[in-house]
Order: sequence, then C-alpha cells, then structure tokens
Amino acid sequence: MPAVWIAIPTFRRPEQLRHLLEALPGVTDRHDVMVLVADNDPVRQEGAAVVRSLLAEGYGLPVTLLTVTQPGLCAVRNAIAAAALDDPAMRFLAMIDDDEWPQPGWLDALLICQAQVGADVVAGPVGSCFVGQPPRWARETLVFRAEERPWGATGMLWASNNLLVGRRAFAMIGAPFFDPRFNRSGGEDLDFLARLHEAGARFGWSPDARVSEWVPAERARLSWVLKRMWRIGCTETMARRKALPGRIGGAKLLARSIAILGLRTAGLAALLLPGARRVDIAGQWVKSWARLYALAGGARSYYGASHYGAL
Repeated sequence: MPAVWIAIPTFRRPEQLRHLLEALPGVTDRHDVMVLVADNDPVRQEGAAVVRSLLAEGYGLPVTLLTVTQPGLCAVRNAIAAAALDDPAMRFLAMIDDDEWPQPGWLDALLICQAQVGADVVAGPVGSCFVGQPPRWARETLVFRAEERPWGATGMLWASNNLLVGRRAFAMIGAPFFDPRFNRSGGEDLDFLARLHEAGARFGWSPDARVSEWVPAERARLSWVLKRMWRIGCTETMARRKALPGRIGGAKLLARSIAILGLRTAGLAALLLPGARRVDIAGQWVKSWARLYALAGGARSYYGASHYGAL
C-alpha cells in the first residue's frame, strides 16, 4: 500500500501540470508512492484531462484524481488532506504546486531528513526557472531566490510548495487543517505551519530536496514583485493576528508594525548606495505598509473564483 502520497492542487495550468507529472516517475524510484491530483476547477477540468491522458498513455505511477468543487486554496488543500488521511496506510504527504517540478532525489532527500531528524514536517528549497530572459534584478531579488538553510532540524517554515508532512502532524492540530478564513487571501500554509509550530511539531530542512518553479515573463516585473510583497505583508499579519487575538494582541502587532515601518523607511536611504538590492529594499517597505493595512481591517481576495491558483 502507498505510504507516501504526493499531493498536487491544480487550477487551469494544464501544461505545467503535465510537465510536473511527466517528471515525477523519473525522480521517484520508490514502490510505495501514490500521486494525488486535486483539480479545483469543476467547469473546465483541464487538470483532470491531463491526468486521464497520461493514464491512457501508461503513466508510471499510481494516481488518484480528485475534483474539488468548492473554490479556494483552503478548500482544495483540506480535500487533499482528507483524501490522504482516509487511507490508513498513508504515512507522509508530500506537497508540491502544479507550476513546479522536483529535481532528482527530491522525495528521498525529504524522507531521509525526516527519519534522521525525527521531524514532523520537512521542507526544501524552491528555485526559480524564468520563462524568457528576465531583467538582471529579477534573478537577485528575494522573491525569486531559493531559501537556503543548513541540513537538519530548523525553525519556523513558511510555505507548503515543497513540504513533507507526517501523518502525526495532522493529528497535532486537527481539522480543518487549512483555515477557511484564508481561502481567498492566501497565507493558509503559513497559518497551518504556525499552528503546528505552536503545537510542538518538529521541523526539518533538506537542502537536497530541491524543487524548481516556473516564473512566467509577467511575474518578472517590478509591479508584480511589489504586489507580491504587499500580499505577503497582508497574509503574514492575518496569520499573526489570529495567533494574537484581542485588543492586547492587536496593540502588540500594531506597535511592532509601526516600528518595522519606521526602520524600513529609514532604510530607503540605502537605495542611493551603489550595488544596493533596490527591489528588495522597496519591497520590504511596501510589505511594512501592508502590515498596517491588514491590521486596519483591509483584506483582499487574491484568488477569486475565476483566477486563483496555488502558488
């Protein structure tokens, strides 16, 4: 019986999904793996069509296809978790997004780190693969740089686009694992990981568990990067506000956000220095304003019913 489920939420990215699925058999040399594809588009079902086509061609791994009719990031991730947990043989859920693909040794590296560290959750780096020739700053900016940490036990993790979650971890926080309040805003993975951290889950990092992510030309633009930093500021604050409820919690977050904004504003002077990472400096300043916006009650649905997608 499959002990490791590779979970892929998808929404209207058939070419990228096919690329990912075609890559998996070549980098997954195991006999206990199940691929779970959750198509969150009940209308066009482009992801489902890709899966059926590959199965007809004799796909090399067992696949479970799930159609999730309720729109939203939390809806599809919770459906994935429920389907995997329904199989008593499932021990680990490996999460990867539909616009990514793993490098050789990816899954084994996650599992080795989990076993040696005794981790409940293990993550690895996500590198950017630009479509076309991006501007030079795009390769250097924080948004597109792969996170690097030493191998082994680590602190807080931030995203679910390259993540191995043990079955025990889900029992530590209970359902719903991904809070529906983040269904359209994003940040559901940060909230999920923050609750696991608070519950005492042990985190690990495997530098060899590398994943690559497509970056289309429309993302390698200053406007998109700054909007992304704004979104990160909003969703991080929403998750922290949930963890610090009430007036006292709100006051603490407000004081901290104002202090950070002051520091980032003073730091704008570094834009004039030669060799400065100007996009990162500007992005952190924008992110600071987004924190205050979120604390003031501003919220935005970044993933509407017709255009959201797993990032």
